[in-house]
Amino acid sequence: MKKRIFALLLVALMLLSACGSAKKDDGTVTVTGSKGDEYKVTEEAITVTTDENAEKEYEPYTITLNLERSGIGQNMEETFTAAPTHAVADGDQMADMLFDLGLADHMAGYTRGACLSTVNEYPGRDTVKKLTPDGVNLRNATKETLIDTGCDFMMGWDSLFSENNFSVSFCLEHGIIPYFPYCCSDSATFEDIYKDYEVLGNIFGVQEVAAQRVAAMKETLEKVKATLGDDVYANPIRVFVYDSGEDAPFTACQGMPGDMIKLAGGISIFDDIQKGWATPSWEEVVERDPDVILILNYNYDDTAEKTEFLKNNEFTSQMRAVQEGRIYVANCSDMQGSAGSAGTVEIMARQFYPELFK
Repeated sequence: MKKRIFALLLVALMLLSACGSAKKDDGTVTVTGSKGDEYKVTEEAITVTTDENAEKEYEPYTITLNLERSGIGQNMEETFTAAPTHAVADGDQMADMLFDLGLADHMAGYTRGACLSTVNEYPGRDTVKKLTPDGVNLRNATKETLIDTGCDFMMGWDSLFSENNFSVSFCLEHGIIPYFPYCCSDSATFEDIYKDYEVLGNIFGVQEVAAQRVAAMKETLEKVKATLGDDVYANPIRVFVYDSGEDAPFTACQGMPGDMIKLAGGISIFDDIQKGWATPSWEEVVERDPDVILILNYNYDDTAEKTEFLKNNEFTSQMRAVQEGRIYVANCSDMQGSAGSAGTVEIMARQFYPELFK
């Protein structure tokens, strides 16, 4: 027996002001939204069929895809009437959320991406098909590779759905519902991770599991907060986040990494930049004189290389944090918002304030 996921894209878009649709002779429908965006969709592709495996009745659930956030279209609604069974996640950050919710059986593939999860281990990594080699994101895979998975739900950063990669039009034409998490926003906080877990829990019918995972995150953060105390949060340690880059550093400012650093008792030295990530100059880093440096670990080998670079770079070698050996490490994947983000906050807090965790 089959159930259907009805992606009510046409209805949602037609509800937007000044929008319409026109049926073509080739059996497709072109939908035009209020900003002139056009999506060419086959009538068959609007409905995605999936196996009916759920023991309990599935509650239809509608999400809003915020295309305006990245300038790739106007927002639109998508309604699920059954859980996806062939989900694809791009990068460990995304895959870990699905693995954490126990959804390996609902996945058709994933990539580990450039930022490997070096802290969390899930059995799903060994059972779900890996679509690209470690270090390679989904955008480097062919469209044929994705289609062959039978993908009906795809989760990744906004850029994955740009015209240069797997555009919204492409997804709709092939019955794929795109989703990029709330925690990927430049203004995201931990509340957005909680929101992502709530949304994914509803989409896949695992609301109770999602609620348990969120409760565990909150418990971890509360323990960190209680251990650090009010004085630490009133006078946070000043942190320079070194993600990558030699000619100029790529660093964290706002968004999830900024919020996580604050919860760990620190503050980015570039907190005044209203973006999640930025590329200032080394001169600016030196001028702001951070108390500590936080290296973002991409894989199992790059931390030592980045540390050596900081110790020998003409700009950073004489910095107070380098001279005092206050160079710490956090996992890049979880610093962007993922299943292990709460644990990473605790890891950072223990490095920043070891005396409080004795």
